[in-house]
Amino acid sequence: MLAADTWYALRARAGLDTANELVWEKDYRDPSRFGDTYNVVQNSLVLTVALGVARLFDVSDPDRYPIEQQDKASMPVLANLLMRRDIQDALAEKARDWHSQHLDGAELGETSCRRAISTAIALYETFSKSDEHRDALSRVRDFRTSRLAHNLFDDHPADLPRFDDLDLLANSARDFVRLVVLAVEGIDRDLGREEGLKRDVDRQFWDVALSALFAAEGEAPR
Repeated sequence: MLAADTWYALRARAGLDTANELVWEKDYRDPSRFGDTYNVVQNSLVLTVALGVARLFDVSDPDRYPIEQQDKASMPVLANLLMRRDIQDALAEKARDWHSQHLDGAELGETSCRRAISTAIALYETFSKSDEHRDALSRVRDFRTSRLAHNLFDDHPADLPRFDDLDLLANSARDFVRLVVLAVEGIDRDLGREEGLKRDVDRQFWDVALSALFAAEGEAPR
């Protein structure tokens, strides 16, 4: 579930980033009767990425609800579960069947699993202790609470979240998920590579779409 949610956020980010890149690269900045529609699409993508990222890091008050007992597919919950020795042992035992065709396949599978778990925990602890990461997460959570999830009387509407915050958190989730999928399933799922492939297609889409918009007005990029 966490891998699927991470991929959801990365897919939306790819669409957002490639559109912005082409607008600046090809100088699509003249007034257009389609400009408002394009801005609505862009703002919707920002909100989609923000919602996806906020879900990846969603956690309730740990003083009231122990993190590993929370019913949420999020990075903090999964990281705390992976810190439990019984869960590590259970995953390592399952991993012994990954390479049954090899003479030393059981040891190979268990070693790979435990190494992936250890690296995932270390990665999570690194970025969860980073001031930059904490500040970014705080801003995204505040935006989620005051703009996406609720419309609170006492909170002024928040500006759109910072692109840098979304990138930082999405990249952290991407790297963590790759290790977790390896630890749980024995599969190296590189979401960064998958996003790169999607960005190539998205650039083609936006190039065609934006060119068509200006062609419909008899305009062309400078």
